[in-house]
Amino acid sequence: MVIIYKWIEVNMKRIGLMVIMGWLFLNISNAQSLTEQIEQAYNRLDSASYIDNIIQSYAKCLDNADKETYDLLVKMLGSGSDSISVIRAKNRVDSIFPDFFQSSKISNARDVEQFENRVKSGIPLYVLNLRLKDGQTLQADTSRLAFNLYYFGKKYKGRLYVYCYEGECGYDSYYRTCSRKLGKNAPKVFRKIMRKHSKYLLYCTDLERMNTILYVIGNDIYIYRISQMQEYKLDDYMENRKVIKKS
Repeated sequence: MVIIYKWIEVNMKRIGLMVIMGWLFLNISNAQSLTEQIEQAYNRLDSASYIDNIIQSYAKCLDNADKETYDLLVKMLGSGSDSISVIRAKNRVDSIFPDFFQSSKISNARDVEQFENRVKSGIPLYVLNLRLKDGQTLQADTSRLAFNLYYFGKKYKGRLYVYCYEGECGYDSYYRTCSRKLGKNAPKVFRKIMRKHSKYLLYCTDLERMNTILYVIGNDIYIYRISQMQEYKLDDYMENRKVIKKS
């Protein structure tokens, strides 16, 4: 009995020590500043494998889109959700579109090849995504595809932008905006930022979406409102965000 009690005592101490260490690790992790998170993300970036992962994600996105289209056709032509009705609906779709997946596969392969050529034909800027944690605090994206790719042309006019969201690749060939003013000002803002020798560019869709771009100089993070051509320190912007957005 003494041996059993001793064994329990020793293991309880071990468990207690593990709990304390886990608590300390969690608090240290939570206490990590945004600039430290950003540095860590860029230090871990393997640009070659990242490009390959983006290409794979783009290919997967096309395949998923085809599957969703096929499933939608099955649903539209189906008369019920039971297995027999679904099989009949699939047969109808296959008879109407006999080469649906084959033709899509050929088209997708061509699109992926073109996409691969474009992303590998230049040197991009890796733009880290930030996420709004609790309505007020920003944190670095830690998903598999946390960086967007910006390919700038002459005078920082965008040649190609590749955006990633929620760990998936989205593809754009222009700066996504319906605002003529934003599109016109974007190259000017990028030129201004790059002339400051900013260390990193950052993007957060939760902060006015395409109207803002963030960047790091030294240990400070700044945010630029593109349409308004206004620059703020990030802390000042976050503190007065509601008022600033109305201005």
